[in-house]
Parts: sequence; structure tokens; C-alpha cells
Amino acid sequence: MYRLELDRTMCISCGTCIDLCPELFEFAEDELSSIKGVEISDLQKLEMEDPICSRDAMENCPVKTIHLYKDDEELK
Repeated sequence: MYRLELDRTMCISCGTCIDLCPELFEFAEDELSSIKGVEISDLQKLEMEDPICSRDAMENCPVKTIHLYKDDEELK
């Protein structure tokens, strides 16, 4: 099982995560990135079976605000 975390307090609204992974990310009304279908909060979390494109978004985020875990171990 994978867990995707987005720390929205660090987001600079560059849109890289949305460009690379539109299946999971979108801009919220406050113009910060958000995980689709997850309640807006400073730290968003999503459990998922398949990380799809989230790793690309994590690796390319310029401020490293996206974190991906597999079985509670952070992927780098």
C-alpha cells in the first residue's frame, strides 16, 4: 500500500505536479496544489494501491512538498 502526502504549506503553485500527474493533483480554490478528492488541509494524505504518476510529481517538485511512502517507508 502506498501513501501520498502533500504539505500544502510549502506549495509555491508552480503546477509541476499537475502537469506531470493530472490524475492526482489539481489547483484548489486558494490556488495551491491539492490532491484530488481529498479534503483541503495543510497536510493532505491519500492511501492508494498504485502510485501511478505520483513518484514523478514528487521527484520534480521544486520545493519537495510531495512525499510518497510504501508500507510506511518514505521513497526517495
